[in-house]
Amino acid sequence: MAQITPQQLALFEEQGFLPVGPVVSSEQAARLRLALEAQTAAWAKDIDTPLDEYLSVVSQWTNVWEHNAAFRAQLYHQRSASIAAELIGCERVRVFHDHVIVKPPHGGHTIPWHRDLANWPVREPRAVSCWLALDDVTVESGAMRFMPGGHKEPITRSIDFLNEAKVWGDREADAVTVPALAGSAIFHHCLSWHTSPPNATGAWRRAYITIYLDATCTFDPERAGWHPMSGRVKVPPGAVFNEDAFPTLGGREGSV
Repeated sequence: MAQITPQQLALFEEQGFLPVGPVVSSEQAARLRLALEAQTAAWAKDIDTPLDEYLSVVSQWTNVWEHNAAFRAQLYHQRSASIAAELIGCERVRVFHDHVIVKPPHGGHTIPWHRDLANWPVREPRAVSCWLALDDVTVESGAMRFMPGGHKEPITRSIDFLNEAKVWGDREADAVTVPALAGSAIFHHCLSWHTSPPNATGAWRRAYITIYLDATCTFDPERAGWHPMSGRVKVPPGAVFNEDAFPTLGGREGSV
C-alpha cells in the first residue's frame, strides 16, 4: 500500500521537498522528547558536566539509534522507510546515519544555504532525509526554508559553513518556509538547497533526522572522505555500504 499519493510524489519531484504529517503520533513525539532528555542527561553525566552546561555547547548528536532504544525503534519506523523508498523510487532503503538537531530557547545559529550530498561519501544522488519534528516548529523557532526546484541543479561541491554564503539574488523571494507540528516530517532530496534561522522563541526546537539511501548506493570517498561516517565503512570505493554500520531498513511495504 502506497504511503504517499501520486500528487505528493509529483510535488516532491518538482520541488525537492515534501511535508508529510503526521508521520508519528503526538504521543510518540512526546516519548521521543523524553527519551532525548534522558539520553542527554546520561551523556552529560558520563563526562561529569552539568546538563545545562552540556546543552549550551552540544546541539547535535549522531547515531543516536545505537545508544537509545526509543530512537532505535524510530529508526526502523516502517512508514518513514516506505515513504523514503517511494520518493527515491527504490524497493529498499539503507540508513546512512541518524542525528538529532536541537535549537534551544533563544539559541542556535543560522544554518547557511547548503545541499547535503556534497557532504556525504555517497556516489549516487538517490537519497532523502526525513526531518521529524519533535516539537511544534514555527517560523520564529527556526523552521527550515527550501529553494523549490534546487535539487534539479547540477551537483556542487561542499561549502564552507563558516565563510561562504549562497546568494540567490532576486530568486530569494521564491524560498519557502515550512513550519511543522510535532510528529510531522519533512522529506527532502539530498540535493535540495535548504537553510534555517536561529530559534527566537522561548520553546525548544528539536528534530530527529534519518538519512535514507537507496540500498544500492555506493561508497565514494572522493566526494567527502572526511565525513565521520567514512571511518565506519569497511568496503572499497564503489561498493555498497556494509550492513553493520549502515543497516538496510526495508522500504516499500511488502518488499523484502
